[in-house]
Amino acid sequence: MSGNRLSPKLRPMVFSKYDIALFIDAQGKTRWSHLLKAFVENGSDRHISRQRLSDYLKELCNEGLVNKTIDKKALMFRMYWRVYPIYLVPKNRKKRIAEIRARKRIYEFVDSADPKKLEKLDDAIKSIADPRG
Repeated sequence: MSGNRLSPKLRPMVFSKYDIALFIDAQGKTRWSHLLKAFVENGSDRHISRQRLSDYLKELCNEGLVNKTIDKKALMFRMYWRVYPIYLVPKNRKKRIAEIRARKRIYEFVDSADPKKLEKLDDAIKSIADPRG
């Protein structure tokens, strides 16, 4: 292991591909420029590169969580506008996105909870895992 890498506690949390999918789901439909503003050019310590954003979008499209399509209104006026692709979450993947959102909320709670809350959570997990007692 190299000594020059920062520990996960010290470096800011970076975005995952599922953060991008959640953003697209929240917006309804999203253009590349909106994704750039939210994830690359957001002016905070928590950002990703354009290449990583592009790779994440390709992975999401390959998984089927996000569809890349053409805006019909822009296609209608293509003589006046350039036609850019838009990204959206298909209706049949909304349930999977809801599961991802719930898991993210749980992980964020565990990462930020104090020891007392973690003990209560551990007791609840034990009671669920072992219903006998």
